[in-house]
Amino acid sequence: MLVVTTACNLDCAYCYEGGAGGGGVMELETAIKAIELAASGGAPFHVQLTGGEPLLAGELVFRILEYIRNNNLPATTAIQTNGVLLDQELTRRLHSFGTAVGVSVDGLPAIQEVLRGEGAATWKALAMLDSEQVPFSVTSVLSSRNTRELSTLGMALHSMPMASAIGLDLLVRKGSALEKGDVQPPDAVTIRSGVTRLLATLDVLNAQRSRPLILRERQTVLKALRRDETRPYCQACTGSSLAVTPRGELYPCTQTLGDARFHLGTLDDPHLSMTTLLDGRLPVREECAGCGLQGCCPGDCPSRLHYNGADGAGLICDLYRTIYDYCLYKGEIPS
Repeated sequence: MLVVTTACNLDCAYCYEGGAGGGGVMELETAIKAIELAASGGAPFHVQLTGGEPLLAGELVFRILEYIRNNNLPATTAIQTNGVLLDQELTRRLHSFGTAVGVSVDGLPAIQEVLRGEGAATWKALAMLDSEQVPFSVTSVLSSRNTRELSTLGMALHSMPMASAIGLDLLVRKGSALEKGDVQPPDAVTIRSGVTRLLATLDVLNAQRSRPLILRERQTVLKALRRDETRPYCQACTGSSLAVTPRGELYPCTQTLGDARFHLGTLDDPHLSMTTLLDGRLPVREECAGCGLQGCCPGDCPSRLHYNGADGAGLICDLYRTIYDYCLYKGEIPS
């Protein structure tokens, strides 16, 4: 995860970074050093270009992509953006490198405006990605202000054939979410009603689409049920992911940026065996008894578990159980 800049053109109400990571824009030399470290193992790897808002360092982004391509490195690439700076030229250039595009979208323009800002500009970017035939996914942070309206997000994205997936993230109690407290996580009832309506809406709409609009967490639950054993939630659980700040500081993931407890040294002096993140397994709770996911629970983001504690574990359980119950009702899970 290359944090090419910590600068951002928005002021999201719950940003977990809050300027962590040292500021400034990454030098190309720093990015190359990080890529070479990832490539040194000889295995294929993935490069996520992120920020802040990575397109504020747009030319650096393309120099990184050119370096990967020119050196025939076995790497896939992706960029996570708020979309505000996307134009036709940038969209086509990203597509030419085969870079997957993810856009942070919490809802329709009015909701986006309240939670992140520049709602109209973000939705204009989505429409442009669609018109340029560039597949994209969206990631929504669940809060008390948008969870009830998730089905309307699904309906709006249905009009864009290139929209491929929706991912749902929970608030991380770090940075602005902790300091400002303006936006609260949804409660269990809101999660159940909002996510159930989204699932039902997607099922109706996908019957009319040639390219299904996938809910990422639905796939996560169904894959977990097909496995004979639990697997790590993500690469950070196994120490195989690395977030690199503009200054070359190392952390296990972007959500831990600036937290001295998770500092893994620098590119010049890495200490990669020192990671102390949780393993992603959810704590056993009373509610686990009788849950259909018992023994194969997907777990949760380890840094989110660390910062959110027991409350966060309960919310991810509510999300998974909602999806499980819906899929059971639809006959996708043997009763």
